[in-house]
Amino acid sequence: MNSSRVAAALVAAFVVAACGTGGGSDVETVEANPIGGSGGGAASTTSTLEWGSCVDAGNAVVDLECAELSVPVDHADPDGAQIEIALARVEATGDPIGSLVFNPGGPGGSGIDFLANAAAVMPAELSRRFDLVGFDPRGVGRSTSVDCENDLDDEVTLLEAGDDEGWAALVREAEEVPSTCTEATLELAPWVGTNNAARDLDLIRAMLGDDQLSYVGFSYGTRLGATYAELYPDRVRALVLDGGVAPTDDLDVLDLGQADGFDLAFGNFAAACDADADCALADVGPALDVYEGLVAEIIEAGTFAAGDDRVLTPGELQLGVVAALYSTQTWPILAEALELADQDQDGSLLQVLADSLLGRRPDGSYDNSQVANSFVNCADGPARPPVADVRSAADAAADRSELFGDLLRADTGCIGAPDAVDPLAIGPADGAAPILVIGTTGDPATPYEWSVQLAESLTSGVLYTVEGDGHTAFLSIGCVEPVVVDYLVDLVVPDEGSSCGDPAVVDSFPAAGDSEVDQVIALFDCLRENGADVPDLSAADVLADPNGDTLLDALDPSDPAFVDAVLACEDLIPGL
Repeated sequence: MNSSRVAAALVAAFVVAACGTGGGSDVETVEANPIGGSGGGAASTTSTLEWGSCVDAGNAVVDLECAELSVPVDHADPDGAQIEIALARVEATGDPIGSLVFNPGGPGGSGIDFLANAAAVMPAELSRRFDLVGFDPRGVGRSTSVDCENDLDDEVTLLEAGDDEGWAALVREAEEVPSTCTEATLELAPWVGTNNAARDLDLIRAMLGDDQLSYVGFSYGTRLGATYAELYPDRVRALVLDGGVAPTDDLDVLDLGQADGFDLAFGNFAAACDADADCALADVGPALDVYEGLVAEIIEAGTFAAGDDRVLTPGELQLGVVAALYSTQTWPILAEALELADQDQDGSLLQVLADSLLGRRPDGSYDNSQVANSFVNCADGPARPPVADVRSAADAAADRSELFGDLLRADTGCIGAPDAVDPLAIGPADGAAPILVIGTTGDPATPYEWSVQLAESLTSGVLYTVEGDGHTAFLSIGCVEPVVVDYLVDLVVPDEGSSCGDPAVVDSFPAAGDSEVDQVIALFDCLRENGADVPDLSAADVLADPNGDTLLDALDPSDPAFVDAVLACEDLIPGL
């Protein structure tokens, strides 16, 4: 559930490649500092963390160190089977208060990938006063992960109302998922829920040497943070919960909220696009008409052509639009993608947007974020209703959405998932220090009302409202930054009910050539024109490589021609 910072990450990494900076290889050992207190039995370890150079941590543009922590599969059996939790950190540049731990959401999002990209744009005071720490939760990414077949090419499904045959096929596919998983995955899956992730988080806190936890959680990360506060209220120093998830284990309720949220977000996008002459749909809109026309056209045609000999399916079209609604930064890309599909029957940009939500890598493989998402959600929720009830709930969410109904109707919930062994701990977190909950009024994925509900459910919850669009606010909507920094550094809690909003007039659609993606393309064009051997890029190429891994692999900073080209193009590289 993250916004794209393609250009920022790539350009910064580009500078790193040209200048030859990078993380060190020295290993530092840090001993745990567990404390007593309430909660689910974590923080009893006496082992150590060994920090060293990172392997496969993306193109971090800061000095990133990595470590692994062994934790029990079942925290009630600390001497039983163990799994590994992967961590990364960026050390504080000044006098540290302690560590600040991040979770980017999902469930299934990688905290290491988040830190590799976000550390460079973190407010300076946070970088100065905290060691910044990201981790991949159990079941996710570089930690001991769940592993099932997940080749998702062209498999996003729409389901029309009353399509009994289509629903039966989806149920069969869901029931067959466990047969595609490794034996180790099936053993781990019941234990990947949020309660256990929170217990892991408490071990991480102890291993970092902190008596109490300072934490920022986005989207699903708010659920993890709230669960931590319920299990360990006395170990809370400061929790920022940005884009709150409603305090319920009922997935049907969440589906209904998102049906409303994404419809609202598309309406806000369409209104902004229709009012801006720089929007790519200015000459072919209105935006809603273009979208609805494309949906009808692709359903009739079956597919649109896309890049790399792939095709865009009707389900991918809708999912690509949904993906772009997570951030106002991708609104210009969405407009361009819809225009390209409408005018040229070219679905490449829409497909790349869908790929970004599904975790497709540039090499065509997929990460395990979707598999992990399903297992975590189902481990949290004990309900296993009859198939007929699952269908009724999916139909209810679909009927609620005017724009994405057939996408929601294909949701098979937890059909085929193992039973939950440790249902989500939802509670008031009595005794916890003040907890800052941030809700954005135009958030599509975690509707504002969910943040209101989350703040009200926490005894010490304080709601801060951000008037704006996009999924989550911190690091994307500037007005909230000083509030978060003051809270995390000095424990200054904003007044209950306070709010902010960036200036009313926001240019969501920069002129042609001025977007972040356009800037990356212009930079590569300049390098190529000045003798560097670099690829000719399209917008789809840039978006398909959000961390810049593939593009940077094509560069050779040791080549004098490349270095000369960088210097010739320095005006296009901020901060060089």
